[in-house]
Order: sequence, then C-alpha cells, then structure tokens
Amino acid sequence: MGLLDKVNESKETVQPAKKVSEPKTKEVVAKPVATPVAKVAPAPTKKEAKKQKASQPKVRPKGLSSEFELASDMNRRINWLINFIVNFGFLIAGIVMNILTGGSSGIGIYTYLFGAAIIVLFLNIFVIPMKFSRNLGQFTSKTKYVKGDGSNPFFLHGILVNTVGIFSLVGFWLIITQVSQIGDNDNSNALILTIVGTIFVIMWFINRYIRNGSELNQGMFDLMFGAYEVKFVPAENDKATGIFARLENMGSFGDKLIQRQEEKKKKKSENVSEDDSAEEENKD
Repeated sequence: MGLLDKVNESKETVQPAKKVSEPKTKEVVAKPVATPVAKVAPAPTKKEAKKQKASQPKVRPKGLSSEFELASDMNRRINWLINFIVNFGFLIAGIVMNILTGGSSGIGIYTYLFGAAIIVLFLNIFVIPMKFSRNLGQFTSKTKYVKGDGSNPFFLHGILVNTVGIFSLVGFWLIITQVSQIGDNDNSNALILTIVGTIFVIMWFINRYIRNGSELNQGMFDLMFGAYEVKFVPAENDKATGIFARLENMGSFGDKLIQRQEEKKKKKSENVSEDDSAEEENKD
C-alpha cells in the first residue's frame, strides 16, 4: 500500500505544463501604390482645328518666283463673283424675261439679252484673256495666272478654267432634257448627248475636288499646265488703259474687303485668347 500511495502523490504533484500562447502576428497586406496617370490633352474642337489650320502659312511652291504672292481666298471669291455676274448676268435676265412674257412668239427683249450673253461670254472667255492674259474677274480682283517662272501659261489653260463651270451647266441641262428621250425608238442622239452632259458635270466635280484638296488651291487644269493664281502687280510697261484701267481701280474695293476680313479675324482671335485665359484663371 505504501507504494501505491507514493504513486498517487506523484501524479498529484506533477502537472502538465501549460502551453504558452504565442503572440499572434498580424499579416500586413501591402496596399497597391497608385501610379500617376498622365493627363491626356482633350482633342481640339472643330473651331480650334479650323483656327490652327488658318493660322498656318500656305506652302509656297518651290518653282514659283519670289516676286509673286499667291492670291488670297478673298481675291479668289471676288474673281469668281465678278465672272459669274458677267458670264451669266444677261443669260439669267433673258431666262427671267422669257418666263415673265410666257415665251411669246416674235423677237422680244429676252432675245436681245440672250444675244448679249453670247457676246459677253465670247469676249470674257476668249478675246480679253488672249489679249491681256486676264479676264474681267481677274482685272477686278487684281489676280493673274502665271507659271513658276512668271510667264503666262498656255492660252488653252484660261479657256478651260473659265468654261468648266459653263460646261457643267450645259451638261446638267443636257441630262435633264435628253435622258427621258433615250428609250424613244432607239434614239441614239439622246444617249450621246446624255453621255456628253454627264462628262461635263463629272469634270466640274473632279476639278472642285482637286482644288479643295490642294494646299495651293490648284484645280485640275492648273496642275495640268503648272499654273498658279497670284496677286497681280503691274509693271511700268504693263499698266492697263481705258476701261481696263477702271476695272483695275475697282480692285481697290477687293483690297478693302480683304483688309476688313483680316481685321475681323484679328479681333476674333484676340477675343478667343482672352476667353481662354479667363477660363484657365477660373479653373485655378
């Protein structure tokens, strides 16, 4: 019994060691570092892009002499407007008078207007350019077509440039009047005239498309003959006289319009720059 008592006493005195709890370590999760994002500049608006394009100087052709300056957009508009009035003024007046009078038989005032329109067209397209290398619109707008070396282009260039618009109108009229007659008893003449009219209209569109895409405002015939429309500065021995001198004096009207347009553009650009600076200050 003594042995058993000793064994029991030893069980009571010897106790299992308590587990020491290890301190809990918190897992540190690395937060992703935000990388700076580069600010993308907003795309320029149509107004800003148009302003930037207008502010860029036009590319000067390498072969053009330095004594010539390319005609401005306003010069070209005046040239087109005067030629349109001269070439089609009597024709439009004759058509209006013919409509108002109901196309009455006999010789009416519209007949004389049609005759005057043919004479003026012949003078402005053939006679005056072959004599002075300029038409009435170029006299008024103070412009002229020259080649790179300053010489006059081949006379056929002026005829084609001045008639491409007229032929397009003739072509449009041929298409309207002849296309409905193609199926009448195999009318081959109507088919031929319709094709010719279509060619005239397509030529006008091609010339317009090439001119709009050219940095120097050169049309199809300008590229063919190597011609540039420049501001005309008369030499001492190249001054016009008589009625043509009066037409050149009318060119001062175009110069005043150009000066006014430039002043408006300048004021507009100044106002835009002031508005932009004000917006930047408000953002700050």
